[in-house]
Amino acid sequence: MRSRRFAEQILRVTLALVCAACALAAQAQTSTTLVLGRVSDDPKAHYERLKPLLDYAVAHMADLGIREGRVLMARDAQQMVSYLRQGKVDWISETSGAAIGFEERAHARILLRARRGGLFDYRTVFFARKDSGIRSIDQLAGRSLGFQHPMSTSAYLVPAAILLDRGLSLAIQSSPLERPPAQFVGYVFSRSEGNLVTWVQKGLVDAAAFSNQDWDELQVNEPEVAAELMVFHQSREYPRAVELVRDGLDPRIEQRLREVLLAAHTDPAAHAALEAYTRTERFDEVDAATWASLSELRIGVRRVRAEIE
Repeated sequence: MRSRRFAEQILRVTLALVCAACALAAQAQTSTTLVLGRVSDDPKAHYERLKPLLDYAVAHMADLGIREGRVLMARDAQQMVSYLRQGKVDWISETSGAAIGFEERAHARILLRARRGGLFDYRTVFFARKDSGIRSIDQLAGRSLGFQHPMSTSAYLVPAAILLDRGLSLAIQSSPLERPPAQFVGYVFSRSEGNLVTWVQKGLVDAAAFSNQDWDELQVNEPEVAAELMVFHQSREYPRAVELVRDGLDPRIEQRLREVLLAAHTDPAAHAALEAYTRTERFDEVDAATWASLSELRIGVRRVRAEIE
């Protein structure tokens, strides 16, 4: 009996030492490593986009003890929320609608806004074939609508909120070939903007929604296809993309990250890193107008999460 108790004591001490070692290792990583996170279904491609700017930021933080940068991918928003809560991710870049989810579920904080494709802001456009007979949102009941991805601001959260505000109910479909009940707007996720255009053009769905940037690019890159389509509704503008930091990040590191990103567009050495970072042109402070649009968007996102999901 005595030897058994002694063995149990040794086991408890060993476990305590292991836990302490893990805690120290985690603390060491936190103090020397800056972690940039991303929700991704294509980790390799996103790693190549993120790592150059991460390395650029890390190079300006040696005096704060930051020695390396690491990219951590999450398979979905739920996993990213867990990473943020645990302090495994320090910094993420997201569309404004997705950012609101990380604010509310993980207490992440919006740090800056980003300009991409010449725009700080964008809006949702609803489009259909010109011969579809669809000329307004109210004509979508009993029809099918294509969205891009559950985390997309312009191609899901904003258009879904607009439909709910119009008193339209949404029902997810198993495929674009499924037809919704007459009282619902059926929706299906395409996973890409290109699929949305093809689905509408081929008549697999009656209409779709994505950003005005995507619409403008379609006019330039595929004018013959664009000529068959028309925009029948547009939303107000919302921030194109924002940078967030986790709750509890060292204030000195947060402030340095802000300074480095704000100045990056003036540094020739950062040009390639910004271009890789989803063609980001510059970062800027979040102004009063942007905060106001985010507040309005937050109401819509909450309603979508509560009533559809």
